[in-house]
Order: sequence, then C-alpha cells, then structure tokens
Amino acid sequence: MRPVESIVDSAPPPSSRIDRITFCLVSPESPGNIGSAARALKNMGFSRLALVSPTDPRGEESIRMAYRSREILNEARLFPDLSAALSETEWVVGISGRKRRGAGVESIETLAAEIWERAGRQKITLLFGSEGTGLSNEALSRCHRTAFIPTGPRFSSLNLAQAVLLVAAALHRASSLAPSPSSDPNGRPAPGIASVAETESFFHEMERTLEEIGFLKPPAKKKTIRRLREILMRAEVDSEEAKLLRAMFRQMLRAAGKKKSN
Repeated sequence: MRPVESIVDSAPPPSSRIDRITFCLVSPESPGNIGSAARALKNMGFSRLALVSPTDPRGEESIRMAYRSREILNEARLFPDLSAALSETEWVVGISGRKRRGAGVESIETLAAEIWERAGRQKITLLFGSEGTGLSNEALSRCHRTAFIPTGPRFSSLNLAQAVLLVAAALHRASSLAPSPSSDPNGRPAPGIASVAETESFFHEMERTLEEIGFLKPPAKKKTIRRLREILMRAEVDSEEAKLLRAMFRQMLRAAGKKKSN
C-alpha cells in the first residue's frame, strides 16, 4: 500500500451544478475500483472525485481501469480523514448499499432531483463507503440524508464502482428533468444551510456540554450522540441558527461550571 499523499491544493470555486457535486470514496480498498469510479464519473459527465485514505489511488491498476479518464484520477483530491474531506462542503448524502430504516432515508432515484436542485446553490458531497464494510455509523451521522440504491431482492450487493455509476446515472437523469432553481414566493433564492464546518463546531460544543452536565452516560454515550447528530442534521439549520446553538451550549457549559464552584 502506498502512503496517502498530502491534501492537494484547494479546488477551484465551482462554476456549475456539476462542479458543485463531489463523489467521495471513503477508504476504498481496491485501486481498480478507484479507476473504475473515475471512468463512471466521466461516463455521466461528472469530474469531481475525492478519496479518503485510499489504497494506491494512482497506481498501475487504478490507471488501467480509468480508461480515458486519467485526468479525473490526476485531479482527485486526497484526504487523510473524513473531517478534512467534508470541511468545505455544505450538504452531505451517504450512499448505502442496503435500504436502511429511519427518517432521512430515500431511494437515490427519488433523492436525485433534490440533489441536482441543491447543487444550484450548495456544495454537495456524496459519500461511498469501503468495499468491505460500507459507511460506518459515525460517517452516516455526518450526513444530512442517506440514499439507498434499489436492487433486486435476491442479490443486493453492489461493487463500489457500480454504485458510483448508478448514482451518477440517477443524477444525470435528474439533470434533464430539473426545474428552475428554487426560490421563495417573492423570488429570492432559497436560503442555504450551515456548512459542515459550522455544524461540526456546534456539535463539538453540544457534546462537551452534555458530557459536563451528566447527560451522556456509558455505554449509551456514542449511540446518544449519533442520534442527536442525526436529528440536527435532518433539521438543516442555517448559519445563524448554528451560531445560536453554539452560543446556547457554551452558556450552558459556563452555567454548569458556576454551579459546581458554588
């Protein structure tokens, strides 16, 4: 396994919906799948590929599988962890190989239209898990939505590159049916939600505060935090709301400290 290269220079500002959609592979194990994913993106007109802790992303096998798509490999952004990969994005969709229960879970065929519409005003990242384990619960807790890929009931397992191709194809179809960008009744653009960096900031304050006041108790701590994150991610707070939540948790933390000192 080759060591992961350092993060490449920041990507240029997105100029179109296609440029605002990034396909991010988290810990892909097969260089061939990385190359095949690059080819799948080019097939459907996309080009932004991000890789978190990949295995040999620009090696011989990856290049061979990225037939006539080597430029996508060369321009792929490499990240050491998921936090770094999501630091510049605004809306995150986790792609699951199986239909999960719960709110915020939709078929990619249904969600594709919303993804395409949001790409008119937001930077979007689509997360794909590794071949062996898929996306972890921690990774899914960072997503605003989760999408599953419909398959036949007898054999639902998809190759990573196949999953990328099917999602890209769904978005390609949605692009041909897309209405005009959303706006409110007065014609103003729909407001954007808080960036991932902003939401992570108030999540950090939330966890510190809830731990300090004794709300988080093992062994349910991780599950509780994950559920709270999922609820707040679905709420899609905007920047001002994120600041308000962060300030609220900080004040609660200070109040808890004063009570202890008394």
